[in-house]
Amino acid sequence: MSFASNDIIDSNDLSFLHEVLSEVCREREIAPDSDAAKAVADQLINWFLFGIREKEELKSMLDPMIDPAAATGT
Repeated sequence: MSFASNDIIDSNDLSFLHEVLSEVCREREIAPDSDAAKAVADQLINWFLFGIREKEELKSMLDPMIDPAAATGT
């Protein structure tokens, strides 16, 4: 799923998204350089461009999209 947007992500937005991604990866035990982390990053960007700008709301939007088996690598 991707959302079309004319918004521009600036360096502050990227720092914020990286912080959220790092937290999600740490909490879900997802390796930062894994395909699962890349999928999470894609979803974070999509939701951000859709207009979700609060950290906890972004994280909750990811809940149904993260496969627990893929997150732990099992």
